[in-house]
Amino acid sequence: MKRWSVILGAVAALASSQAQAGFQVIRWSSGFCQVWNTDVPGLPFQTDRKAVSKTFKTIGEALDARGKLVAAKKCW
Repeated sequence: MKRWSVILGAVAALASSQAQAGFQVIRWSSGFCQVWNTDVPGLPFQTDRKAVSKTFKTIGEALDARGKLVAAKKCW
């Protein structure tokens, strides 16, 4: 029984850490947009950036959002 508790606990911890994964599109003052992994500890040391999207669960969704922003000429 104790073994199952440890296994289930490890699975739950892994699932919760993956659920926190996220990606955002950030725009620099130059107008350039990039996808930022929100799991990276800390932020870029430059302060001339702004998040211009919600947080997405996959990088593909964030890249699609960046593509739409570029198409709308809100960034390059």
